[in-house]
Formats: sequence, C-alpha cells, structure tokens
Amino acid sequence: MKIKTFELDNVRPREKHSSPKVANFGMTHLINLMGDDVIYVETGVSKGVSISSVVQMCPNIKTAYGVDFYKPNTDQFDRQESVYDQDTMDYAYTRAKHRILSSGRKDKITLILEDVSVAADYFEDNSIDFLFLDHYLNEKDVADCLPMWYNKVKIDGYFAGHDWVYPGVQNPIYEFRNKHNITSPLSIFAAEWVWVKKENI
Repeated sequence: MKIKTFELDNVRPREKHSSPKVANFGMTHLINLMGDDVIYVETGVSKGVSISSVVQMCPNIKTAYGVDFYKPNTDQFDRQESVYDQDTMDYAYTRAKHRILSSGRKDKITLILEDVSVAADYFEDNSIDFLFLDHYLNEKDVADCLPMWYNKVKIDGYFAGHDWVYPGVQNPIYEFRNKHNITSPLSIFAAEWVWVKKENI
C-alpha cells in the first residue's frame, strides 16, 4: 500500500483554500457538528482543493485520508469524455501536495496512492466517521464502489459523495439503496448527496 504523509515535508506559507466552489463545501457543516476526533476519508483527491479546504474549515477532524491513484484515466461524466495523461496526473499530485503543505493542517492529512479497490482494504469496517466519494469516472465505478466502501463507515456516520447532477451517479445509488433496503433519508445539496448510515449491509 502506497501511503504518503507530510510530517517531514517543509511547511509552505499558509493559504486559504476554502471556497463555495469546493466539491463538498456544504458537507463541512455536518462535519463540524460531529464532535471531536473525526476520521474523514475522501476518494478522488485530484489537485487537493477539497481535502485541503475541509481540514481548514473543520478543526475537529483528527485525520483526513485522501485516496487517488494519480494514473492516466478517462472521465466519462463530462459532456464529452475527458482524457487525462500521466503528465496531467503528475501535475495534479504536485498541486495537491502544495495545497496540503500550505493548508496549516499538513500533519492531519494522509494520502493513499492506490486505486479505491485497493485503498478500501486499508480501513476496517465501522472505522470512518465521514466518507466523501468523488473518484468515479463512469456509472460502473459508482456501482462498484458503493458496496465496497459502505461498511467502512461507522453506524450513524455519513455516507456521501459528489456529482449528483449525472444520471450515471443517481441510478446506481438508487439501485443500491433499494437492493439493501436503505431507508435513511437521502439529502441532496447542489451536486452533493449524503445520508446517515444506520446499519451494515
């Protein structure tokens, strides 16, 4: 497992990373109401805008884990397919590292540089307080990741994600909830979705 922490990296001058345009901006209110020592996990770190913003706005986060493999990929949720080569992904990682080192919270952030299917094994069941899924590139990715990650979230923790605007995100989520008889209310805010996990599947 490729794990990257930043304790030994030099701090960069602090920058403010919070913005209403951050993917999970609306979720920070929920995180701040969760009490102390929150374990936060975000898949699909990309340039690190979201994870750096969250740790700045949520001082009660104990550890924030970001998952991204930083390999070439094709995003099929855009209006037309977007292809990202290795140079683009290397640049994204460099930007993510810069933001982490200038967040003022670098000691709280750990990156797992693996595919989500590998990274999921890093976490025990019922160990994550708040999970934010934002890595998926197509409808199959969404369908595959939901059962893979669901039991990793604690009972009464938050299971959440991004890109609700796409039917390829909505359909697998509705199917997953129906299949497992999940009745916890689903809340939608702009492109974000979330519900409180009440039991394992």
